[in-house]
Amino acid sequence: MDEAPVSVLVLDADPRTLSFFAAYLSRYGHLVQTGSSAREGYIAALRDQPEVIIFDPQLPDMPGVEFIRRLRADRRTAATLCIALSTNPGPELTSALMAAGCNEVLSKTPDVFEKLLTLLRPKAETPLSVARQGGLLVVFLSAKGGSGTSSLCANLAQNIAETNRELDVAVMDLVLPIGSIGPIVGYDETFSLAQAAAETPEAISGEYMRQHLPLQESWRFRLLAGVADPESANALDASRIPGLIRAARQAFDLTLIDLGRSLSRISLPIILEADVVALVLSADLSTITLSRKVWDYLQVKGLQHRRVYPVLNRVIGPEGLSKSDAERLLGLQIQATIPYMMGNMTLSNNQHLPVSRHLPNDTAVMMLSQVSRDIVHLARQGRS
Repeated sequence: MDEAPVSVLVLDADPRTLSFFAAYLSRYGHLVQTGSSAREGYIAALRDQPEVIIFDPQLPDMPGVEFIRRLRADRRTAATLCIALSTNPGPELTSALMAAGCNEVLSKTPDVFEKLLTLLRPKAETPLSVARQGGLLVVFLSAKGGSGTSSLCANLAQNIAETNRELDVAVMDLVLPIGSIGPIVGYDETFSLAQAAAETPEAISGEYMRQHLPLQESWRFRLLAGVADPESANALDASRIPGLIRAARQAFDLTLIDLGRSLSRISLPIILEADVVALVLSADLSTITLSRKVWDYLQVKGLQHRRVYPVLNRVIGPEGLSKSDAERLLGLQIQATIPYMMGNMTLSNNQHLPVSRHLPNDTAVMMLSQVSRDIVHLARQGRS
């Protein structure tokens, strides 16, 4: 075998099928581990972190959809290649598995072996890595205003740039009709999304972005500021936005995009293209309910569970839903909770300072640092 061996976990309740698949994959040099239940497989997946998990979605102790959701909810297996092998998957089961985060759903037919070998080839040969070239892309999205999305985006971008000096970081403010990142960081220049979108497509390039996006010294990232007024927003040529994003990915190692609560034909392709979608929540019932509707919609459109990073931002104080209640209503595991900061985040924004400089020892600042590491790790993991 010319290709590097891949570590594979195979799960099937039928011992003959399990033995046959394990022997076949081992014959081609792959490192195979087996199990006969979802519980056994889940433990092995977290413990050994195989590169690929092949499973029968009709395992006796857990539905395949639930098994996939649990894998995607854990950072250790959030990006693992998962392949369901079913005797009769059917369109409903296939759709449910894919929506939960399964990469492939295959039928147990004679040609499945060749398909498996193709999927186990190095990922550089697969369409996924070809489609995601350029710098990493992280999108910040909320279902309702007042969730603190822009403050989180700016402060996490600063934290990432501060702790990863090798990365050239940029932030694009696509909140419409009026941008919100500029006032937070104290942006005082005139160049904005409105001017960039007015350029011809031929003029937009990576070099253009590097020349026109000024470095915010206190924040350590470059900024494409949002539109300054509703009139300019109405005149904006939205068809130019994809070109601006492509140019940013050519120019910078990591681009963070603040979409605010925008979910439209303009923002949807950006969300689906992102390496990580940071879904910002607050602890009130209406926000969680709306977020569930957004998440259900994005699943239908093809967004995979492993690329979503839900973060609960307690902007309204300690009251409100608990983390467990929010998770139950949302249908997703919340990866991080930012503690309530009283008025400290607002005070930092008013002073145009990162909160890590204003209150370096605050518990929330330490949590922001953890979230920034998680996001970078998840984005890189999706590319590896």
